[in-house]
Amino acid sequence: MERPTDITGETTADPFVSIAEFLEEASAAVGGNPIVARTCIARAAMLLREVQARHAPAGDNPQRSSGPGLARWKLNRVLLHVERRLGGNLRVRDLARLTGLSPGHFARAFQQSVGVAPRHFLIERRIERAKTLMQTSDMTLSEIALACGLSDQAHLSRLFRRHTGTTPNAWRREWRGADPQGPSFVKSPRLAGDGIRRETEAHAG
Repeated sequence: MERPTDITGETTADPFVSIAEFLEEASAAVGGNPIVARTCIARAAMLLREVQARHAPAGDNPQRSSGPGLARWKLNRVLLHVERRLGGNLRVRDLARLTGLSPGHFARAFQQSVGVAPRHFLIERRIERAKTLMQTSDMTLSEIALACGLSDQAHLSRLFRRHTGTTPNAWRREWRGADPQGPSFVKSPRLAGDGIRRETEAHAG
């Protein structure tokens, strides 16, 4: 089933319809082609994360902060911004500006809300995005690094090994298991030269 995709491999169709379609494909493929099933589930999970970041829980008062952390509407704004701009230059001071707080105040409130510091959260999200792209596309590691806002393949490999204990190539081979070709129905998106802004690890703060 063909769908238009953006640089992250996410569908541009209605997210709830697409999530349902991905899960239906996963259900149909799980017995005969587990690689395809897992790929569909990974893409559905990516869409669910964006939907979660976009919408506050029902009944939540956006003007009321929950405890000492960020107000729900501020946290949602930051999370959605991160998901949409993982391929670009994300800095803590820019995230703080979205909430109207100073960088120091924002970092403390964010950690109280999420459980990790903003800098570490950004790295974790880049690693998770890289995993999803390795699962759902035939992009090279260099392309994946750029799509995740990292400077090059070496930068991706260094962060990936630090956080997972293995290299991206080894992780991809292990995920694909007995099928060395992996999912063949997802083609690598074209990287628009002016659509990706590179970021070194230092830029995260």
